[in-house]
Amino acid sequence: MAFAVPKPPPPVYRKPPSPPGLPIDENIFVLVIGAILLGIYIIYRHQLKTKAPI
Repeated sequence: MAFAVPKPPPPVYRKPPSPPGLPIDENIFVLVIGAILLGIYIIYRHQLKTKAPI
């Protein structure tokens, strides 16, 4: 004779709560300034490559 063990209940997946008081856009100004500087750098570098020598 064999006895089966009852099936365990399915695990409950819950998203952990976010800590209170954390702003979503804490460093938005740093990211905007970085994006502008990176865009200027890429445009300047592209213009140097496309200039034809005289």
